[in-house]
Amino acid sequence: MTFRILVPDAKIVDDSLFASAGRSSVDFDLIAVPSLADLPDDLVRACDAFCMFSTMPAGEDFIDKLENCRLVVRAGVGFDNVDMAACSSRGIPISNVPDYGINEVADHALALMMNLVRGIRVYANRIQADLATGWNWQHGVHNRRTYRRRVGIVGLGRIGTAFARRCQGMGMEVWCYDPYLPSGGELAMQVTRAQSLEELLGACDIISTHVPLSPDTEGLIDKEAIAAMAPDTILINTSRGPVVDIDALYDGMKSGKVLCAGLDVLAKEPADPDHPLIKAWLAREDWIDERLVLTPHAAFYSPNAVADMRNNAIHLIADYLEGKPLKNCVNGHMLAEADRR
Repeated sequence: MTFRILVPDAKIVDDSLFASAGRSSVDFDLIAVPSLADLPDDLVRACDAFCMFSTMPAGEDFIDKLENCRLVVRAGVGFDNVDMAACSSRGIPISNVPDYGINEVADHALALMMNLVRGIRVYANRIQADLATGWNWQHGVHNRRTYRRRVGIVGLGRIGTAFARRCQGMGMEVWCYDPYLPSGGELAMQVTRAQSLEELLGACDIISTHVPLSPDTEGLIDKEAIAAMAPDTILINTSRGPVVDIDALYDGMKSGKVLCAGLDVLAKEPADPDHPLIKAWLAREDWIDERLVLTPHAAFYSPNAVADMRNNAIHLIADYLEGKPLKNCVNGHMLAEADRR
């Protein structure tokens, strides 16, 4: 029996990419659409599994059409765009794919941090603008030593752990705040565990966020969090955009409480050119010039990571439809085993 998997993502529509996974039990309907409402109803109603690589919202109206669907997979880490209650009430499990891009994101967070503490972008821009005057080490006004500097990691999961190990390898003192980390996890990692977010923020020179987006983490770095930070904190966010309140960050950078920020993700993407923070940065206003680095939600990306993401999703789906145990189910606590399709 061949199972049909519906994939609605414009960036993942190359048949050869899916054929290379070598699973004969599944076949794919690959369709590039700007929204799920543009998918043909007959394919939606007939699919055995639904797999999305993008973050297009899959709300209750769409879930209601998945009449034959036995599994929804978000081929990525975050799954907040899928209506969990709607899937659970219809007996549809949801899985994510958290086991790809871990090292890429950790590398990217480290690169953002190093770019800021060593003035890489500052020096390159000044030299390119004027070779004679730009060739001056004094342009690195925000340069900092990393050795024995204290870095605070919010969320010591897969990526947070990978980032911690990199920082430890550089001789940095690593702290963490993670209320879900089992007791003793900090001892195994040889990091200092803060008992509250406020304690972490006040104790560390650099803060890097590595948490999923949830009601608990949305706006986690807000006005109160920034007020709790040590002076001249450097903030790195490679997790999810809404984790950092960009309005609060604007005020924090304007006041100088936040020295520099490196952001790969924003609550609104692409960046809103009319937001005061983005507007000031684009205009290269003196107060923010060279203190903010933005990258386009690219921390996860390498050709290897994309292949891992696709292949891990394919094997997860095929294994489950063939009767093997489901991996990475995120709504199991809401889904009675007897109710599963």
